[in-house]
Amino acid sequence: MGKKNAKLYRNLKRRYQEEGDMEALETARALLKEQQNISLGDRERLYGYIEGGGKVILPEPQPLLTPESKMPGLDGQKMSKSYNNYIGLREEPDSVAQKIRTMQTDPQRVRRTDPGDPEKCPVWEMHKIYSDADTQDWVQHGCRSAGIGCLDCKKPLIDSIVEEQRPLHERAREYENNPDLVHSILQEGREHARDAARDTLEEVRAAMGLHYR
Repeated sequence: MGKKNAKLYRNLKRRYQEEGDMEALETARALLKEQQNISLGDRERLYGYIEGGGKVILPEPQPLLTPESKMPGLDGQKMSKSYNNYIGLREEPDSVAQKIRTMQTDPQRVRRTDPGDPEKCPVWEMHKIYSDADTQDWVQHGCRSAGIGCLDCKKPLIDSIVEEQRPLHERAREYENNPDLVHSILQEGREHARDAARDTLEEVRAAMGLHYR
């Protein structure tokens, strides 16, 4: 079918089986009918594959990732507690500043007057996430020309991280100061999970023909 058509087929199959989307089923049938590079047997098999189960009761969970799903750590590796190269979501501003200031930079830039290469610097990897285009241009030009020092380069990064974490600290204080609110949220979540689990089990039993009296 080719990579593009195969991806389209899988998306249509998912829409039909998970959501009961009949339009997706018809589109998938038309897509298979148009394929010239698959045998009749394979075409029939793919027809059955998409139609066989109806609506999927237990769909396979899929990841929901942000554009920066893999954060760089303070040492250039993947950020992880096990590597001890992380910044906590509720890290105190002074601690954030200290960690960023002590980050390793381009090892070839020994003196302030030495030009550097941002692509060899872990700090640049974080700038690509936290800094806007103007700041990134400033870093690229300033580092390569030795127009800015490494501490100069780190200052806007510190400010951006601290600002991003500020609402997290504020929200955390709200819950820390109101334990009853936390308990009510947990109770509401339990009830919601219980209802969802009961509905799913009813669907599973019906699909398997298990009717309890």
